[in-house]
Amino acid sequence: MVLNVLSEAGSTKFQSILLRIQEVIEEEGLKPGDRMPSERELVSRLEVGRSTVREALRALELLGIITTRRGQGTFLQPHRAHRLVDLLAFYILRDQPSKDNLLEMRGLLERGAARLAALRADREDMDELERIWKKMEKQVLEGNVPVEEDYEFHRRLVRASQNHLLLRVWYPVIQYGQTVRTSSLKRSGRPAEALREHREILDAIRDRDPREAERRLEAHLTAAGFFRTGRDGVKGGI
Repeated sequence: MVLNVLSEAGSTKFQSILLRIQEVIEEEGLKPGDRMPSERELVSRLEVGRSTVREALRALELLGIITTRRGQGTFLQPHRAHRLVDLLAFYILRDQPSKDNLLEMRGLLERGAARLAALRADREDMDELERIWKKMEKQVLEGNVPVEEDYEFHRRLVRASQNHLLLRVWYPVIQYGQTVRTSSLKRSGRPAEALREHREILDAIRDRDPREAERRLEAHLTAAGFFRTGRDGVKGGI
């Protein structure tokens, strides 16, 4: 069914409607979890028929980009919930070199983000990174694997770069990356090591030391097994 929707979405008119809905989302400053404008409002703003809007919303829901809650309305889904990512990754990341290039690209993005964060992070960024790290510490001390906290730390680090385009590029790279690797945090002893590495990254950013922040970030990714330069490229997971 989803593939049928993708085929339908291939028409120029349908693509135009989807792009206009995206523009509405950006104009409203909507974030994951926020309520979408009603179907009636979209019909008025897009100046198209109700059936056209309904089909566009149906496609977005099948792809996991939005979700409908009975009696409440339609809401944006978190970026990581999009089934579109899995579909695209199946076609884009079929060969190993492409998978390696993707993991390497994440490493390059986050190294740059760490350097910029050390120069630009404000008090809110630092407080949020500290809060996430403490949540990670709690999970590790309780014997849990802090997968979600790890993701949140890296997301906030990229956001602290104060480069919104970098953040927007990072999201799909992370999403595609989840389809080609498993988390190294499940290795024995790895959660405690990762906790220490995140602390070192955070301290370097707090000290306003961009070179050290970048170095610590690269060391973390290398220890995690997915940013290793060399003739054979990169290997491993998060």
